Amino acid sequence: MSRNRIDKKTLEEQLPVILREQLRHDGLPRDHLPAWEYITANTRYSAEGLNNKCQEIYGQTLHEFLRDQGFGARSNGKWPTDDDQTVQSLEYYIQSLENNLGFADSTIDSVKTTINRVYEAIHNEDLDIEILEIGHYESEEERTTNIQSAKIIIQYLDEQSADGTMQNYTKYFSGYYRIVKNQYRININPVEEALDEFQFRRSRGDPSPVTEAQIRDLWHTLDALEECPVRGYDLKQWRLWMKVLLIFMMAVGPRSNEIERIDVTEQLEFGDDPYVHFVERKNLRLDEGPQKIPIMMGASFLEAYVDYIEAIGGNGKLVPSPQSDSGCRTPSTLNNWIEELSKEAGVRVDDGSFPTIQNFRQLWKNLYKEALQENREQIKFVSEEAGTKTPEVDEKNYLSAKRNRRHIRELGRQYFDDILEIGDLPDLVSEVVDQDEYISRQTTISKYDSEA
Repeated sequence: MSRNRIDKKTLEEQLPVILREQLRHDGLPRDHLPAWEYITANTRYSAEGLNNKCQEIYGQTLHEFLRDQGFGARSNGKWPTDDDQTVQSLEYYIQSLENNLGFADSTIDSVKTTINRVYEAIHNEDLDIEILEIGHYESEEERTTNIQSAKIIIQYLDEQSADGTMQNYTKYFSGYYRIVKNQYRININPVEEALDEFQFRRSRGDPSPVTEAQIRDLWHTLDALEECPVRGYDLKQWRLWMKVLLIFMMAVGPRSNEIERIDVTEQLEFGDDPYVHFVERKNLRLDEGPQKIPIMMGASFLEAYVDYIEAIGGNGKLVPSPQSDSGCRTPSTLNNWIEELSKEAGVRVDDGSFPTIQNFRQLWKNLYKEALQENREQIKFVSEEAGTKTPEVDEKNYLSAKRNRRHIRELGRQYFDDILEIGDLPDLVSEVVDQDEYISRQTTISKYDSEA
């Protein structure tokens, strides 16, 4: 199929008509948000070309533009779907909560927010399904598929939400099936089935950390790969993204949503005091570190990557994606990639599961806390020598200082430096930036810190 020139008229007038006709032909809802592959296969345009033109004209991704045209979840409609039966089931759910259970308006608003977040997950995770459909199956295979869909949605909500709101999301998501089963063909509550696994995970307390040896195994496996374990990706590009992800997880211990939100061109600072500034770090506690987190390892590698992104005109995201609303691969996708790499490397955590971002964060937290504890003991000693009765005040003031970030980083090197021998920059980066410059700079920083 030939690819035609794309302009504003193409996007606003022709593309919506073509898509709706094709969706009708395929028996899909007329406002279904199609995946990139579907658009490329069923229109005369490439999705990549459409996406580039949307960004040029509107400053939006292709999916953001299509949502404004009425495809997929929309914030300006009453419900984030136009599937008639699903809309009727949602109306039934709300009416039952209002009339039979006496829910207050504020609670009803929370329920509607939950439904919108569920559909946000459905679209961002490319699940081709309605919330009503997940609650009914005809075969055992379909039952398993529906539970997996619910699991992906819950994982998305968990990664994107504060702890308090997450509890409400799962309660109202599950409540939908408990109520609409009285009116619609529901023979499973997929949320409850999926939550069994999540509650089991959470009942065990902190996740098991990956080990330093396992990180080295993953790194060496990346170098040894002869083909990409994830279909549809160039090996060099995927290897670069995975190396950046591994280094970033070990350097600053990010939460899943922090990986998705961060702009590395704006929030990473280098020089003699390399750190990352998390703008919206929730539930901040001293033992989890300040908002300005010292980069504990791989600073020169990350700096080279940032310069590479700027040189190629990237969007500033750690692992960019032109298809997602955030511009970054979702935590669910990244965890799937970690799983594929772990399969290749034969890496599992203590409970037998494949590691996720949380397991890397747990190792970082353990090592960082050890460095912090040693730092506190030194501050306590200084405070006692100075006659200060409240070393906690000294610690609070000291922790916010540039000098102390450097001190913590020096202590942290006792725990982080031996984890990994990073080696040369990935090919794609070294083709754009001068590798020797970053190796030299890292040597200078290490020497400076050791003498500080």
